[in-house]
Amino acid sequence: MHVRLRFPCGMILEYRAEIDIAERLAAHLRPHSIEVTIKGHAEVDLPPLPCAELWAD
Repeated sequence: MHVRLRFPCGMILEYRAEIDIAERLAAHLRPHSIEVTIKGHAEVDLPPLPCAELWAD
């Protein structure tokens, strides 16, 4: 999945991650005023989400 993080300061970061990990990350970050957008297909040139294993079951 393509994951876009938009921080209150305007900074945008884009990563690729598995859907379960992306959804857990979004649930944790949204209450902190970080806009999280999850799109269908991640482009291969997107970097993987750093420390994605922290959001795994």
